[in-house]
Amino acid sequence: MVEPSKELQLVFDKAINDAKKLMHEYVTLEHLLYAIFCEEKFCNIIEMFGADKEYIKSNLEHHLKTNMGEIITENDKVKPKKTHTVERVLNRAFTQVLFAGRGTIDLTDVVLSMLSERKSVSTFYLEKGGIDKNKFAEFLNSEIEEGLLDDDEISGEARRALRAFTTNLNDQVTRGKVDPIIGRGSELESLALALGRRQKNNVLMVGDPGVGKTAIAEGLAYNIENNMVPSFLKEYKVYNLDIGAMLAGSKYRGDFEERFKLVLSALTKQGKTIMFIDEAHMMNGAGAGGGSNSNDLANMLKPALTKGDLKVVASTTWEEYRKYFEADRALMRRFQRVTVGEPNKNTTRDILLGIKKYYEKFHGTTITEEAIDSAIKLSVKYQTDKKLPDKAIDLIDIACSRFKVDDDASAEKIVKASNIEFELAKIVDMPTERIAEKETDSLANLEKNLKGVVYGQDKAIESIVDKVLVNQAGLKADDKPIGSFVFMGPTGTGKTETAKQLAKNLGVKLVRFDMSEYQERHSVAKLIGSPPGYVGYEENNGILITQLQESPNCVLLLDEIEKAHPDVSQILLQLMDNGKVTGSNGKVADARNCTLILTTNLGSHKAEQNTIGFTKELEQQYEDTDLKQFFAPEFRNRLDGTITFAKLSKEVMMKIVGKFLVELKNMVKDKDIALTITDETLDYLVDKGFDPKMGARPLQRVIDKDIKRKLAREMLFGKLKNGGSLTIDYRDKEVKLDCVEDEISETIWN
Repeated sequence: MVEPSKELQLVFDKAINDAKKLMHEYVTLEHLLYAIFCEEKFCNIIEMFGADKEYIKSNLEHHLKTNMGEIITENDKVKPKKTHTVERVLNRAFTQVLFAGRGTIDLTDVVLSMLSERKSVSTFYLEKGGIDKNKFAEFLNSEIEEGLLDDDEISGEARRALRAFTTNLNDQVTRGKVDPIIGRGSELESLALALGRRQKNNVLMVGDPGVGKTAIAEGLAYNIENNMVPSFLKEYKVYNLDIGAMLAGSKYRGDFEERFKLVLSALTKQGKTIMFIDEAHMMNGAGAGGGSNSNDLANMLKPALTKGDLKVVASTTWEEYRKYFEADRALMRRFQRVTVGEPNKNTTRDILLGIKKYYEKFHGTTITEEAIDSAIKLSVKYQTDKKLPDKAIDLIDIACSRFKVDDDASAEKIVKASNIEFELAKIVDMPTERIAEKETDSLANLEKNLKGVVYGQDKAIESIVDKVLVNQAGLKADDKPIGSFVFMGPTGTGKTETAKQLAKNLGVKLVRFDMSEYQERHSVAKLIGSPPGYVGYEENNGILITQLQESPNCVLLLDEIEKAHPDVSQILLQLMDNGKVTGSNGKVADARNCTLILTTNLGSHKAEQNTIGFTKELEQQYEDTDLKQFFAPEFRNRLDGTITFAKLSKEVMMKIVGKFLVELKNMVKDKDIALTITDETLDYLVDKGFDPKMGARPLQRVIDKDIKRKLAREMLFGKLKNGGSLTIDYRDKEVKLDCVEDEISETIWN
């Protein structure tokens, strides 16, 4: 991005003030040129060129005072406006700098652009003073001009390379584009200690993404500009090396090497410079040709790192550090490693309070402390794949940006906790009410709601709800999942349905795995990724790891766990004990906000021995015998509860029949069909669908065979194709469908 230099900004401010003092309505080229000739640095360049600066300056001053009329305004705060000629000159200078591949517009660029304005007083005086456009341009491109800027020893080519491939962070601080660093005193002290060394005065910051490594480097520049560093660092400049820009356009072998050597030469000769390399792992292989790293950036930098003439601060992540730096010991020994950890909540709060005003100014909003606390708390709870302070800052930033998108001028632009909750809910795909923790009413009715859809399993539901309430009250250990349960019982008793309804009522996703797919030992790799040496080892995270990363707040259902290979239960030990799962390639999934449910039919053959219902002895037998035979002691010891689902009675079946028929009524309601079911039909469905060994599943088959198949034909081809009324009756040992065609609908249809 092309921006005006610090000197040009000051010059333009002076031109505006001069025009205002002289009571001129417009800022002209003459105002701007006069202000430029008041700069000592530019005057030195003019003297070296051999032009008559006094002639130009004096004539410009005379012209401004005598040949331009004054205006009288009652408002002293009105600023003079730029003329179209000034706008054109600045735009031309911008284009020239852009094509030259530089990022800053200097005073010399503006003067060259002025010389293209043939019909202006400024051009007249410049040419009369001995400044020709072509000769002046050649002079500026020479080594003499470049030497005048900072250092006579630095060549023009090296200076241009420094401008093109680095960013002066000190200048960024001056322009107000760098925020102060807060809560990183120990890291900055470690940086200063390493930079003060005689040799190998280089630092490698290592930490997880988002912990603030780049911010520390920018904070170093901020502290230098504000005299908050040790005396030996006070005059240093921090340059951010852009490796991508150096690589771009280097078509021929040697282009990249030449560019880097020019930058290195400029920084070394300039003295008192610190080169910052973000994402330092990019040095390995950068610029190397033919697949060899023998001539990459890392190897070219090693001699400079050893001598101590150049101070380097680099940053990388732990993953890249292990992959690249530990493999290149010669490069690693030239750096002093500084570990940048994730700040705690209190430090993060101090950071956010320190930078709050900058975000308020940028967005034109007001950020409450309540919003800051909410951003920290909720990001820690729900965004487990990111780190503080980055994830909390992102929430604040996007909440502020929401006001720009809505663009409601009358709206009060105050960022509150509710705004943070709304944005986070969209990010993690959860209901806002759940994020806001305002579901007290729904939690109070959770047990009632579950019992209203899952019949005959009151004891099981009560155990689950108790665990959820303990977690919601904040009484759960921070490093454990919400709960880990085993649901035991015969088939068709509602184990899977309970897990589904729990996820629905909590407003979270149900992540279900059918364990029949994991019967072989090698199938465990599907869950946690391929073992080392196998295809896809580095890329494949495993289905379980991926699902937990995508939905860390969920009900994790492993259905029919007894069908899986025993090794599957072993990989769950860490999840149940520490709230996380580690894949084969080292990727970690956070499971602290998930509820683990394992369903099993272990002991169903024993349940068949008693057709009346479960007895206490049978329940105990379930838990003590079958569970011990299948699960290891260390696994059972990590469970929060083993819940036995009772066999269904005829009374419970009546309720289940009612539930299924309500669902059927809702299905046909959209088709304008009024459904009525007789008591005889209900009795038939209970008798026909009740099986103490198979639970409620036979009932679904009976409804499908005796009712739905007949109903489908009537809806598609019969009397109910345009709506109507339907009565389902059981008579003559058969389910009958009495259909009445909707005459109004039929008339409209015809």
